[in-house]
Amino acid sequence: MNAKQLRDSILQYAMQGKLTQQNLDDLSAFELLDQVEKERENALKNKLLRKETIKPITNTPEELPKNWACVRLPHLCMNENGSIRRGPFGSAITKSMFVSPDETTYKVYEQGNAIQKTCEYGSYNITAEDFKKLKNFEVFPGDIIVSCAGTIGEVYVIPNGAPKGIINQALMKLSINENIVDLNFFLLAFESIVSNLKKNAKGSAIKNLASLKFLKNEVIFPLPPFEEQQRIVKVVHSLYKKVDSYGILAEQLNVLKSNISNRLDKSILQYAMQGKLVEQDLNDEPASQLIERINEEKVKLIEQKVIKTEKPLPPITEDEIPFEIPPTWEWMRLNDISIYIQRGKSPKYSLIEHTPVISQKCVQWSGFTFEPAKFIDPDTLEKYDDIRFLKSGDILWNSTGLGTIGRVGLYDESFNPYEQAVVDSHVTIVRTSKLVDSQYIYYYLASPEVQNSIEDIASGSTKQKELNTSTIKSILIPIPPLNEQKRIVNKIDELLSLTNFLK
Repeated sequence: MNAKQLRDSILQYAMQGKLTQQNLDDLSAFELLDQVEKERENALKNKLLRKETIKPITNTPEELPKNWACVRLPHLCMNENGSIRRGPFGSAITKSMFVSPDETTYKVYEQGNAIQKTCEYGSYNITAEDFKKLKNFEVFPGDIIVSCAGTIGEVYVIPNGAPKGIINQALMKLSINENIVDLNFFLLAFESIVSNLKKNAKGSAIKNLASLKFLKNEVIFPLPPFEEQQRIVKVVHSLYKKVDSYGILAEQLNVLKSNISNRLDKSILQYAMQGKLVEQDLNDEPASQLIERINEEKVKLIEQKVIKTEKPLPPITEDEIPFEIPPTWEWMRLNDISIYIQRGKSPKYSLIEHTPVISQKCVQWSGFTFEPAKFIDPDTLEKYDDIRFLKSGDILWNSTGLGTIGRVGLYDESFNPYEQAVVDSHVTIVRTSKLVDSQYIYYYLASPEVQNSIEDIASGSTKQKELNTSTIKSILIPIPPLNEQKRIVNKIDELLSLTNFLK
């Protein structure tokens, strides 16, 4: 249970009388209601309050204590006109009315005052003349202002010494009868009904608080004896402090879990690529022989004109080698174990959903997705050689951009809802030899050893970084025997599934 759920549970128990013990010596809530009715009759008689019909409550919740009552909002407010009031119509306050604040002007309270719980928010002021016209919307110390549009139900009590002013059209003000209801208890009771207010809000784009008629006639407030209200406030506030502390600790724990999981992921990859995750088997074909077979494969592909002859890359020097590897492993450049490394083109796009173009947004650390992909113009596909179409096992490497450069993904044809796919000019295809486990290469390129060096090996300015194809081809890869590559991949998959469970 998170902090908000705990807070909601506490509030629910409080409003059902299950959080504190009842004291039969307390003045019953029904006696408080009798007092309210007498005050309302006097207010009506003296024309301090306009007569209106309040819908009676017929379905009293059975779980409430016997000395509690259920009331409507008007029974909790002052018996005077304007004790429940929405702000003026939007046309009543215009931008042309706003003036710079000084000793002669009056503040216009906004939603931000209720949301941020402060009088300091906002800089709108009106003249004394305009204030006089809108005096019915004046707020006084002790009044509660309520946000009514978009962010519904945030409340703030106007403090003593607050600037004199009026509410705008996005606020409601309530003047509470503190002889009947403790102000802090009312705030808790109001908090408990906010979800109901949001549920009954009006509007499509921006939700607005339901009408005053709904608030006065459809919303039910629980009313305990006055002394019990105060006991409830004391207990709830005490528990809320503990919940706040719990929430902070829970958030810290979530961050800690996330950090631990992320560090574990990186550590797993780091250990795997140093030959420390699985044991070496002397019966495995050493990587040196595997490299010979890869070279033979590439010669055949050149003879078959599947790939072109490339200029050999410089030999690997001792200074380039970042860490030690087991004796059965070999350091190789990425190009030497690959048959195709090429960045995509900038295609002409089409609305016809035929062949998706994989972009940077498709290559995510959380997984590969086709959702952001656009579609290539079918007529331009004729210009694409077969080798440019993606194949299962292709490693896709984001090659440009801030925040996206260096991300790698492993392509799987079975997840493509279309027959084929290509990449755009911001993504490089790395197609390894079939004699190498492409997922092992993917894991190495995703490891801290490579990812932590991206900024250093990328070219370009701080605004636009780029991984050149020549740079990608030259990256060093530790190559284990093929059987060991497969064992490493299986072990990484197993361990990462555990860290994902932690997340």
